Amino acid sequence: MKEEKKPDVAKLLGITDDLMFQNVMKDPVNCRMFLHEVFPDLDIQGLTVRTQERIAFNKEEKFSVLDVLIKDSKGRRYDIEMQVAPQKDLDKRARYYMYKMMEDGFLHQGEGYSELTAVYVIFVLPFDPKGKGLKRYTFTYSAREDKSVELNDESEIIYLNSKGKKGDVSQGLEDLYSLMEGKRTTNSKFIKRIKKTMDNYRKTEEWSEHVMNTEQIKEMALAQGLEKGRREATASAISKTVKMLKRMNQSDEQILHC
Repeated sequence: MKEEKKPDVAKLLGITDDLMFQNVMKDPVNCRMFLHEVFPDLDIQGLTVRTQERIAFNKEEKFSVLDVLIKDSKGRRYDIEMQVAPQKDLDKRARYYMYKMMEDGFLHQGEGYSELTAVYVIFVLPFDPKGKGLKRYTFTYSAREDKSVELNDESEIIYLNSKGKKGDVSQGLEDLYSLMEGKRTTNSKFIKRIKKTMDNYRKTEEWSEHVMNTEQIKEMALAQGLEKGRREATASAISKTVKMLKRMNQSDEQILHC
């Protein structure tokens, strides 16, 4: 029987990898170009970008760590999340992130409610979260009795689905989906800059260490037979879990037994 070839972790860790995605998006130019593809009608300028931003306002509440938190010159806030594995609580997670960003954008005394700025939560997904085949799902508040009646609070939750076949998205998003799926892209300005950022980051010591650590954990898991039953887990999903546990000061042994 022919031995199954082990996947090359360095190649598997592409744009869907947590660390790679954050390093691409922490560049304000990349971020602005991405947001322009998602919101072509918005004039988005003067971005402040923070990655792995922890949001909590007191010791009792559950804290959230946002992948990419952005604020533009008009005070609008954007959260961009790369979520590689389906989760049943995705909708509530998105709502919680939106709530935390809204809480962060409180009004000062003397300000009117009209000065509240929009908040956008964007999940980039290599799976279909709703099973309807749409390339993009945009959620706003609307009246159950008449879906054409919406609350005009200007905030949205958006799921970008790289597996989608229905609906229209910009060419830039089509290219991003192709990049996520390992398919050929066009030579659009947006995707060329994304690829160049990725290539530059792959030359860094931080990336080499990241790949090595991910490979090491995979090899240890294989040695203990833990890969069985986890064949659908991507290298980037493993990487994200490992990094979270490392931040909690978990040892390699403890991680393998999680």
